[in-house]
Amino acid sequence: MFVEIRDANLERYDVFIVGSGPAGTTLALQLAQRGRRVLILESGGRDYDAGVQSAFSSVYGRGHFDGIHWSSHWIRALGGTSGAWQGFCLPLLDRNMAHWPIGRAELDPYYRIAARILGRDPTFLTFQQDHLDGFRLRPFSTEPPVHFGDPEFGVPEDDPMIDIALNTTLAGLRPRLDRQGVDGIAIWSPGGGRIEARVAETQSIVLAAGGVGNAQILLASTDGTSAAVGNEADQVGRYLMEHPHSYHCGRVVVPSELALPEAPEPFGAQVPALVPDDSLHAQIGGRDVSVEWVETAPNLNDPHEVFLLDRIGPAARSFFLNVRSEMAADPVNRLTIGEGRDPAGLPRLRARCVIGADDLRAIDLCLEALGGRLVANGPGRLRILNDALYRGVTGGGHIMGTTRMGDDPRRSVVNRDCRVHGYRNLFVAGSSVFATGGYENPTLTIMALAARLGDHLADAA
Repeated sequence: MFVEIRDANLERYDVFIVGSGPAGTTLALQLAQRGRRVLILESGGRDYDAGVQSAFSSVYGRGHFDGIHWSSHWIRALGGTSGAWQGFCLPLLDRNMAHWPIGRAELDPYYRIAARILGRDPTFLTFQQDHLDGFRLRPFSTEPPVHFGDPEFGVPEDDPMIDIALNTTLAGLRPRLDRQGVDGIAIWSPGGGRIEARVAETQSIVLAAGGVGNAQILLASTDGTSAAVGNEADQVGRYLMEHPHSYHCGRVVVPSELALPEAPEPFGAQVPALVPDDSLHAQIGGRDVSVEWVETAPNLNDPHEVFLLDRIGPAARSFFLNVRSEMAADPVNRLTIGEGRDPAGLPRLRARCVIGADDLRAIDLCLEALGGRLVANGPGRLRILNDALYRGVTGGGHIMGTTRMGDDPRRSVVNRDCRVHGYRNLFVAGSSVFATGGYENPTLTIMALAARLGDHLADAA
């Protein structure tokens, strides 16, 4: 049910969730199923509004991504960034979570919950198949994306356990004097201005406002005389990550038998891709890389490709390659307070995010290894396009790592249960808690972590 924040009785809620995207909505649904009453605070309205987006999501950007990149993937509307999601979906591998305090096995039951919410057959959660020595076929699931602003997939408007306050921004957190929890929040709405509300001992707050928004709220929650909430160790905003994307960074000509097969029918719509096996993954530096093959018309202006087409004959097929890869978690890449404030009084942020040489070298080494495997298997060849790989690198709009999960409060912001270190009733949901990013689109893992957090909060009540 939609409520006006000025009229809402805040004492009736067990959990306040900040943000209505994949993390916030999945968490709300899981909590409601477990009998907990939830209020979602969403800065935007039912529909995307360019004026609201511009006013609330401005970021100053340096490095490989400008401010527009960050702001355009920080959506202020019901459903959050699911409104910009293209539907690519895949769980993390065990090796992608080697530096997390939890492992893939802990997420497996929640990946199945996320797949069910998305209406996808769970086959894609576990499917992989050897293809060429050193590589595995691991397609992306690409069923139509779910927009959580749509009642069919998001919060049903008649759900008695979940209320939503639109055009309502969490403007700050007030810590207890002993810094063991949060006992107050500031809420802003355009019609009601700023109000202060008490948070009871039995109530919890979950920040699910995205990789930028979660850090922004924590960094803003200070009186200027002490560290911001959750930032006692100067970790909030650090480890900012993206997924480097290099499109059309290689071309392949192979016989039909070396082309990528499709996953079995229950998998559903898919984008075929190869990933290194564990041995090759270690050889290229422990960064993960996914190489998508897209069939295309032969390039008859390229003498090398024409030679291969003639040599292979009628069975020859041409592909261009797109790469999605992993970026190292580096504390120097970070969000910090910038100049100016948004209408709710939250500070605008600066983003510094530089893709490292080793991140790009991992892609290069992976493609070099793939080319070698093709040579070893016959007349197929791969040509690496250097400019596209090194100078054309971009991102996937995947903002990760700014409230990192870890056991050590000196090097992370939240613990293995997504609770802010030292704060009894303050939690974070979403990709900002990722300790590392893998190469996979984060939406599925965001949802799995949110469902897991829902169970934790319900069990602890």
